[in-house]
Amino acid sequence: MPINKNAWKRFTIIDGLLRNKMKPYPTMADIIEACRRQDLDPAMETIQKDIAQMKMSRPDGFDAPIQFNRRHLGYEYTDDTYSISGIPLTEADKATIQESLELIRAIGGTAISSKFNHAMEKVLSVTLEESTSEFQKYPIIQTMDATNSRGYEHLDLFYKACLHRIPVSFVHYSYSKRDFSAITAHPFLVKEFENRWYVYAYSEKHQSVRTFGFDRIYAPVLVKRKFEQIDRAAHAMFVNDMYGVYPLADGPKEHIHIRVDYMAANYFAANPIHKSQVLKKGAYGDAEICFELIPTFELLQVFASYGKQIRLKSPLWLCNALTSYIQRKP
Repeated sequence: MPINKNAWKRFTIIDGLLRNKMKPYPTMADIIEACRRQDLDPAMETIQKDIAQMKMSRPDGFDAPIQFNRRHLGYEYTDDTYSISGIPLTEADKATIQESLELIRAIGGTAISSKFNHAMEKVLSVTLEESTSEFQKYPIIQTMDATNSRGYEHLDLFYKACLHRIPVSFVHYSYSKRDFSAITAHPFLVKEFENRWYVYAYSEKHQSVRTFGFDRIYAPVLVKRKFEQIDRAAHAMFVNDMYGVYPLADGPKEHIHIRVDYMAANYFAANPIHKSQVLKKGAYGDAEICFELIPTFELLQVFASYGKQIRLKSPLWLCNALTSYIQRKP
């Protein structure tokens, strides 16, 4: 039985009162008053149901040894050592958590997931033996590993900067200009795209929001200065309206229309590149596909990769940009 946040809070309040040796045998009024001090206002019937659920067997309850003491006119634990926070894990609990950890190891691949693994294993260290399952010997899930990409080691720092809104100073290398520049950025989003990592941040140098690839960032450090706030909601929409990370223009999203042959149509149908994709198949298996997207460099790369299987019909300026991109390719 799922437990909502308020119910769990009431359970912990009841548990704390029943374990309080300085004031034993809390009454119904004591429990309700304690809940009100925690910004809860339960009815007596709610507390009665909570106590009944706590007494239920697992997994619906906690096997709590609660009884009403008629002599003292209050509630008590018949086992002085009991606490809902000290309930041992069942074998099913341990098996489920172990499976989850193995799945995270398989698909995580980040320092953050490693920290989670370490924390969970510390929690389980007294009850969970080292796993030697077939899953670990012969994984059944395999993903691309991003740990070898340059700059990946900065992930934790930029995650912390985004979470706590701390500016970051770093040296940035421009592939096109072939030079280094000092950047002070105010990051708000870390994004992975095709096994590469990027950070979106307000750049003091550019006086605007920019995208910086981790592979071009050197010596990043957190700095103590005022964090420049941006419209996070607006920029979240901006990021979600792109395939890729580098927009070709500063304008809003546009209606993009392509025509593909039957082979490419199958790929687009099986693997939509964006949630806005609308595909309408023709009589011979070919298809008309439309997107509502901010045109990006990565979108041009995808279109170019299909060669003659795809024809970009609109907008016109993007058609010209695609032609120029293909002509520049060696």
